[in-house]
Amino acid sequence: MAFRGMTVDEKNTFGRRVEEAGTYNVRVLPTSELTTSKNTGNEMLVLHYEVIDGKYAGGQINFDNVTWNDETPEKEEQSLKRFNTLLVAAGFPEGSKVDTLQIMLQGLIRKYNKLNISVDWSDTPSQKGYYNLRVKSRKLLDPEGSKPNGVFAPTNQQANSSFGANNQASANTTDNFGPDPFAGAGQVISDDNLPF
Repeated sequence: MAFRGMTVDEKNTFGRRVEEAGTYNVRVLPTSELTTSKNTGNEMLVLHYEVIDGKYAGGQINFDNVTWNDETPEKEEQSLKRFNTLLVAAGFPEGSKVDTLQIMLQGLIRKYNKLNISVDWSDTPSQKGYYNLRVKSRKLLDPEGSKPNGVFAPTNQQANSSFGANNQASANTTDNFGPDPFAGAGQVISDDNLPF
């Protein structure tokens, strides 16, 4: 079948974004991984989440890095508390033995994969100019559901689209791409002058 046209629908896309800070009931995605920190070489879980309820259901919150550090007794104690908080929030039974971070990750993906996370916006933009949500705390699922708090990313964030930040205004005013979206562009270029 040939393409017959369509209407753009921002609710019918892959890779939905969570656009507000707040608290979210999430599940740990299978794309989560065990790796090592580039800065310290310590083992680290990189957790990716999907919101399971509310206005951003299906949206993803990525790159929750949980690093193990046992360089000093104090750092090891902090790591134990950090990982215990994660496991208790995800519902691991009291007294469970976890021998490796790989086993822990598999448990988080396969069985004990639902928890509530509190997220806020990063203080600085990424190299691509985007502000990302970062996980501040982890708790048991909230029976009242996810609660966005109305705080959106800082305003100097670049638009996350193929239009780019400079063309966002014109992209928002164009709502009908007819048979020739370049009609009326001003300059006529013949097929002989195209580079392909």
